Amino acid sequence: MTPATDASWLTPALVLACVGLFAVSLWSARTLIGWSAACGFAALAVPIGWFAEQMGASRGWFFGSYHYTNVLGPKIGDVPLAIPLMWFALTWLAWVMANLILWREPVVRGAGGGRRTLTALLAAMIVTAFDLGADPYFVFVLHAWVMTRTDGGWFGETLQGFVGWMVVSFFIVWLAQARVQLQQPGGNAAAQRRAALVPLAIYGSGMVFQMLFGSPVETKAIAFFAMGLPLLVALAAWWPWRASAAAQVSPQPLPLDAMAHQADPLADQAVARIVGPWPDAAGSAGAPPADGMARLTQATRCMSQWKFNGQLSGWVPAGGATDPLVAAALQDYLAQGSALPTWADAAKVARAEEIFMSEGPLSCTLLFCASLPQCYVLPWLAEVLHISGQLEAHTEYRIRQTAAMIFPVMMKGGLMDPQGSGVAQVLKVRLVHASVRHLILHGDPALVQASIPPGSRAGTGSDMHNALMAHGWNLQAGGLPCNQLELAYTLLTFGYVFLQGMRTMGLALPREDEEACLHTWNVMGHVLGLRPELMAHTMSEADELFARMQAYGRAQAVQPDVRPALGQALMGAMARAIRIPVIRQLPVPLAQWLIGAQSSHDIGIDQRVPWLTRLLFGAGRAIVGCVDGIGQLFAPGFSLARLFTRVIGYHLLSQFLLDQTRPINLPEHVLNPLQATVAGWHEEPRAPGWLNWLEDRLTTRGAWVGTMNRPAT
Repeated sequence: MTPATDASWLTPALVLACVGLFAVSLWSARTLIGWSAACGFAALAVPIGWFAEQMGASRGWFFGSYHYTNVLGPKIGDVPLAIPLMWFALTWLAWVMANLILWREPVVRGAGGGRRTLTALLAAMIVTAFDLGADPYFVFVLHAWVMTRTDGGWFGETLQGFVGWMVVSFFIVWLAQARVQLQQPGGNAAAQRRAALVPLAIYGSGMVFQMLFGSPVETKAIAFFAMGLPLLVALAAWWPWRASAAAQVSPQPLPLDAMAHQADPLADQAVARIVGPWPDAAGSAGAPPADGMARLTQATRCMSQWKFNGQLSGWVPAGGATDPLVAAALQDYLAQGSALPTWADAAKVARAEEIFMSEGPLSCTLLFCASLPQCYVLPWLAEVLHISGQLEAHTEYRIRQTAAMIFPVMMKGGLMDPQGSGVAQVLKVRLVHASVRHLILHGDPALVQASIPPGSRAGTGSDMHNALMAHGWNLQAGGLPCNQLELAYTLLTFGYVFLQGMRTMGLALPREDEEACLHTWNVMGHVLGLRPELMAHTMSEADELFARMQAYGRAQAVQPDVRPALGQALMGAMARAIRIPVIRQLPVPLAQWLIGAQSSHDIGIDQRVPWLTRLLFGAGRAIVGCVDGIGQLFAPGFSLARLFTRVIGYHLLSQFLLDQTRPINLPEHVLNPLQATVAGWHEEPRAPGWLNWLEDRLTTRGAWVGTMNRPAT
């Protein structure tokens, strides 16, 4: 019979199979433990596996005396490149299976020394069980290597070889558990379930292959029992874990269409009292009451007096010129709206504030390149933003207004401290939303029954009030403007999308920190008038709710589609903000990566970028991920991903938030602490000194507040 090695296709097929198994295993690892951790695991398994094999092939260590033929393709030293790739694939799948068998979940975080040792021991046994049938096949059928001793005690293999497999596998898995910093999952719940099944599928396919084609024939039965038992137990554990993971998602999805027709009764009633009844019925084509519009303008001026959280419930308008009707409406609104929910956890809020401000420039990069772009995906939400041309014509102004809400909330004490300003700032935004609804619908949303035709207003002008009243609104298709669904979605873009962006970049936070951040945005949502059933408390809940909201929005066709104009205006503003030419266009591929292909297409930023930028970004992503994974084995604070996002964040901060010639609209008592906080962002305390030195060369030396001190012109 012609040996298998005579086939010209065999070597390319084997090499391709090994590379494919490596790639699939790396995807599984990235999805379950994050990209940097996956690279770190591979960075341990591949060189250790190569070293063990090199010592075996050249000195007879670990596995006995043998040498490789050319069947497995190109070599590094005496070892085919495919072999160390397989060491990663096998130790990864064995670790997942061992976790499932012992602990009933594919990934165990924070395991103690005893658990790590037991898991590594079982994983080594799983790897060696695979080798019981694989080694004889590689020796007798594929002739991939030649053993010096042909009577080693196991079908041409030496028993020493299996001891070597146990020792090397144990060492790789134990060291990976001890040194690799596991990140939060890099995919949604469905992807995680598939990623946990991949190791079982690979192991199972190997078992089936050995049962069908194993040689000598005895190895067929050995494969069934030696590999089948751990596979069956792991699969039995995966199935209930899959069900429990799915159960973390709300089993009874909210009716999103109903939420699109719900607004904010408290704020709507306050605005309706201030404006008063329209001459015709609410929702009619008539003009608003002139005195009512004057009162609305006066109310807007009064809101500038809301500076501290502690003053809101007892607020009295300064001066004596405020209309008593306006004062009474605002006082009633503040008395009810300023109360924090009883479930607000001060410790969680404080932790979220610490995270947001300590991440500093990275938080801003994610705000500009992920949160704001995702805001524009819902068509009717984008329509409201488009009405007055705020984002196309005044993109930078809109960005500063968004920051003016987020920073007071996320600064220390912003929500919970009476001397903070977060609640005051959020209540201003809440009343602005209600004013927008009132003007678009020509009256109290609770009384409007029909759609508003475009151009249905009296008078002329180009100010925002006239633009809102003239736009018209399809009540049946779009629901209410600034409705509950859109409010919940917007808050998810600031909370969930930020956290998902951290995961994507390999900088995932611990689960308790993620949930602290979501909790804080839920507290803010309560102040903003969000219904409790639209709040997500875990990343799984947020992932499911966010995906459903995007699917709901994409099913609604709005013509003309204003989203591409908004997205492109934002990308253009960021490109103008970055002064280093080679990275000026990076926000586009960065945003595409962070928000995904579908959202990029929705908002019109899926255009091609210069080839050099795309090459720089693609190569940079791969290199940074691998270097971070290796570097964090030795220095936990090492992160090139954080460095480069901080650099981009600095340039965006300098353009949009730090320039005194276009100051951010914040009270002095908020702006001063913000300046002090930003001044400390010039140095990343977790990074080695040389990384901070490199960052200074790409940003500025010293404090980051130089532009804030420039005199206004």
